[in-house]
Amino acid sequence: KTFYNKFPYLKNKKFLLFLGRFHEKKGCKILINSLKKLSNKNIKINVLFAGPNNKNKNELINLSKKYGLEKRIFWSDVIINDFKWGAILASSGMVLSSRGENFGVSLVESLRFARPVFTTYKVNIYKEILDAKAGFISKDNPDDFSLILEKFYKFKNSELKILSINAYKCFKKNFDLSVGKNNFLNLINKN
Repeated sequence: KTFYNKFPYLKNKKFLLFLGRFHEKKGCKILINSLKKLSNKNIKINVLFAGPNNKNKNELINLSKKYGLEKRIFWSDVIINDFKWGAILASSGMVLSSRGENFGVSLVESLRFARPVFTTYKVNIYKEILDAKAGFISKDNPDDFSLILEKFYKFKNSELKILSINAYKCFKKNFDLSVGKNNFLNLINKN
């Protein structure tokens, strides 16, 4: 089975991916409110939210319906193994509009597959992402987060290709455990 067998509605769609728990600190409401702001400007960005079912997820689904975003926001249970890797590869990038994150595993997984990341200054690896020009960083509020999504939306394919190359370079330099530079361990110890 491939990613598109499980998610046929995303075939031929450009989308961003959120992988994680639907907890307040993950900033899902920030992301949904950012998408609402963009839809008011007629900027249409698709997002696949994948994570465990819980009360928070239902509230987020209801919020997206209230904003009329049901054709832009797609929902999935937790995806693992090949489906997770397929989702990352099929996506245009990873979003994590977090209010506080020690590390950001899903972001590193995205960088590993040369996918840019869109996150906040509240994620402790934001400096490595910024230094590598591997994505965009904003404050953890809908006004600022919508601006980095808009910037991404307006990028040309050639600019996106450079962002993807930078994402992989960021992974190799900072997070690849097979590289014997201890950068990854230094980063963990720093946090």
